[in-house]
Amino acid sequence: MRVERVLVVYRKSLYQIYVKEHNESAVKHALRQRDTVALGLKEAHEAHAATLASVESTLRRLRIQVVSRWRAHVRSTRSFDLVISLGGDGTLLDTSHRILDGTPLLGINSDPQRSVGALCAGTAGDLPALLDALASRKLRPRSVTRIRIRIDGREVFGPTLDDVLFAHSSPAGLTRFDLAVVPAQRALGAHSGHDGGAFQRARGSGIWVATAIGSTAAIHSAGGRIMPVGARRLQYLVREPYTGPEPLPGARGYVSPGQALVLINRLRRGALWADGAHRRIALTYSQQAILDQHPAPLNLVLPRR
Repeated sequence: MRVERVLVVYRKSLYQIYVKEHNESAVKHALRQRDTVALGLKEAHEAHAATLASVESTLRRLRIQVVSRWRAHVRSTRSFDLVISLGGDGTLLDTSHRILDGTPLLGINSDPQRSVGALCAGTAGDLPALLDALASRKLRPRSVTRIRIRIDGREVFGPTLDDVLFAHSSPAGLTRFDLAVVPAQRALGAHSGHDGGAFQRARGSGIWVATAIGSTAAIHSAGGRIMPVGARRLQYLVREPYTGPEPLPGARGYVSPGQALVLINRLRRGALWADGAHRRIALTYSQQAILDQHPAPLNLVLPRR
């Protein structure tokens, strides 16, 4: 793999947002009082800035052209050989949403003392070895499945790398929905209101739907199974299902390539979140959500075990 032009996508630290951009008086007061949590924000900011400088310096030393952009300003990755996300897992997920053209993505954890970075391939100190391994093909990006989300037939959000949550808009609310796994070509016409045979009614705290990459995260904490990273199936799990006299059949399962999971919202105020809290869409009663394998997988440089 030839790497001649790299896009570095970085996040803004909380210190940058709270203090430098919004001049938050409460945070500044906590810093003056030597509040340990507030001081941690500043330390994290300094670690992140140092990592960005180190990564840019390494790339230039290796005679690789580098362009650095704040993640909200990334529109296309088409003209680059490699994208490096600089931050933690949240930055990597956000960056992945913007890659639609097959450009490989490599995550660098900018603050490993405070960030888990489970999807990051390494730290700034690992970058020369990672680039060398990519060049020699000892390390290859893996093609990983993403989720396509359609609401009433219209795709929303773009590709989702990790997981999707459908639930009541209030965390305390009971979630009511109908679900079915159907052939993908029949998904648009599937609705429990006029085609109820394939659907089952469900009640609980919502439903998780995850890729293989996302199977180690929230769905696993809720009782789901960890999947091999190359698995193409999606996994779903009803959260805290209301069992009643009988357990809910089909409260967990898989969606294979060529299939789609269809959810029919039976709430006045439902919501769907994709890859965290920031990508959210409200759903009204009887709206249809279709989740299946996105046609554009992601080429991800995974941590070497």
